[in-house]
Amino acid sequence: MKTNYYTIKQIADELGVTKPAITKYMSKSFRSKYTKKQGNRILIDEDGFADIRQHFADSSHVKTQTNRKVNDNLSQSNRKLFDNVNDDNRIADQAYQDTLKAKDETIELLKKQLATKDEQLASMHKLMDQNQQLLLNTQAENQRLLSLQESSPKGSQNVQDGDFTDDSTKSSTQDKKTPPESSQKQSRDDQDIINRLNKKKHWWNRLF
Repeated sequence: MKTNYYTIKQIADELGVTKPAITKYMSKSFRSKYTKKQGNRILIDEDGFADIRQHFADSSHVKTQTNRKVNDNLSQSNRKLFDNVNDDNRIADQAYQDTLKAKDETIELLKKQLATKDEQLASMHKLMDQNQQLLLNTQAENQRLLSLQESSPKGSQNVQDGDFTDDSTKSSTQDKKTPPESSQKQSRDDQDIINRLNKKKHWWNRLF
């Protein structure tokens, strides 16, 4: 019965492995039992092909199992890493949200403080305006009284440092044409004006 022979390349292509892998597997006893040389080529018979197929099938199974175990370990590690990353992201997100909340609260507090200061400034300006208006009114009233004093008869009264001296009695005897009752009424009117002026002066001195 004719035996079929295969080159190392043919077997490598068939099994999906490399030529060096097959050559490495071919021990001295394997060569003497399953191979023959044809020129520079090594030919492997069917039994040797079957032996090589079995070897790489077992190796493939072991490799598959190993790969599966490695993949499982990697998957587990990846899942753990993914969970850790998610936890870190949740912590970072919570910290970010807390920071935003604190910032918003600070902004609201500053807004309230600014509003309070604006109200205080408005009240201060209003008070200053009122004081200025009061001062202007007081100055106008004093000016009016001074003008009134300057326009009054010079011989009827003398005002010096808040003191009043009535000179009407001196002129009353000289002016016999003026009736006594009319002269007394004029003196009383003059006295009232001088008293009002003196009170204003005393009040103005206390103010400044």
